Amino acid sequence: MNSIIIYKSQLSSFHLVMMIIGCLFFVGMGITILINTQESGINWAIVFPLGAIFFGGLIAYHILILCTITITKEYLILIYPLLRRKKNIEWKSISDAGMKFITTQNDASNYSYKTGKEIWFFSNDKNYRVNTFAIKNSDKLLLELNKRIDGNLKRKMKSEYDKTKREFLKEQKQYHDWMTKIILPICLVILALLWILSR
Repeated sequence: MNSIIIYKSQLSSFHLVMMIIGCLFFVGMGITILINTQESGINWAIVFPLGAIFFGGLIAYHILILCTITITKEYLILIYPLLRRKKNIEWKSISDAGMKFITTQNDASNYSYKTGKEIWFFSNDKNYRVNTFAIKNSDKLLLELNKRIDGNLKRKMKSEYDKTKREFLKEQKQYHDWMTKIILPICLVILALLWILSR
């Protein structure tokens, strides 16, 4: 394939390093706790280290399927460097596509998180997924995709993304309202009662 390369993405070194550290941390912690659990004879507690090891394995899986994207006039090319695989997708073969708002936030109380997009393509009875967390300058990637994807699919992707983003912001607002209108007043009342009783 001698097509001229229009765009070629690069993996974010920072994101990759953080994923590797996270994987090693959870697997190492799980194994350490598992050994201590076995020595102490508390069999029911085995679920916690196994959960940590499973989570570390899940991160390892996502490291393996990280891919870069190359765009030419004829093809969308997905390259999986760790798996040594490459998939060429003809633009005209993409029959469906979508895009979701995603975040690294694990619960509503976590305010230190990254946001990104998960993009999926359906071509020749196969589904391909890419998230923008690990891609440098992902805005340029989205710009190039928008130039080449069918107009109807482009509108569908934008609609799906806007919907998932609204749902995230709604959950954030509900959590904030719950904390400020319910939890905070209760805490203040308890503190006031404790102060009155201590006098």
